[in-house]
Amino acid sequence: MIIYKIKPNNPYLLTTNQKQSLMESNAITLFPKKPARDPKATGRQLKMFSNYFQIDFDQKEIKGVNKYTCKFEPEIPDNAKDMRKNVLRAVRDKVKEKLEFFIDWGTCVYSLRKCADLPVYEAEHEGAKFKVTIEWVQEVEPTDRDHLVFLKIFFNSMMRGLKFETIGPKSFNSAKAHSLAAHNIKVWPGFDARILMKERGALLNVDVAFKVVRTDSVLNYISELREKAERARGGGDWKEAIEAALVGATVVTR
Repeated sequence: MIIYKIKPNNPYLLTTNQKQSLMESNAITLFPKKPARDPKATGRQLKMFSNYFQIDFDQKEIKGVNKYTCKFEPEIPDNAKDMRKNVLRAVRDKVKEKLEFFIDWGTCVYSLRKCADLPVYEAEHEGAKFKVTIEWVQEVEPTDRDHLVFLKIFFNSMMRGLKFETIGPKSFNSAKAHSLAAHNIKVWPGFDARILMKERGALLNVDVAFKVVRTDSVLNYISELREKAERARGGGDWKEAIEAALVGATVVTR
């Protein structure tokens, strides 16, 4: 960006070339010029820090994420997501005996253990009997989309296990809330964590986040807004005040 400082001369009496010359001669640059660099210079190393963290497994025996395909007999339609989950839930404990921890996503199952000889499981749902066949497909590469899917689901399930409140992409620890009783609010500490896929694999990006939560109910808040509007000089529009305060707000239920 360049800011031009024009001298007191009347610019309208100058020619176009004179105006341009005058403006260029009085130009003030906000940013310093890029220093000239010797083409033979080798540069120097810089140590930099970032809030992106590489995700690695802490156990050497874990080679990566294993992908399995899950088949049902009779076949379950693709749009019957709840039915598919319920049938798989019926055999979850038996599958855990072989795969330990696993995550199901659509018609796929992901686990950190490789097992090529899983038996055919039998399940019952709403009076119907199903056969569930889980077959090993491949070990997922660290840069594959399936690897990213596994990490995101695993991270979200871990947050739920730690009793964090998830609002959008952010997680908050309501048990460590800071109370401000005079203002009827609590401040939940938390973080905004996102898992991104880069050239060398998945990276975890973490930023600190806070959530301000009112301790009173929505009904009490509406009553308070109405009273303030009615006490205002000339009587305010309490409906407009309530809409301005609540539209777009997040309501936490327990």
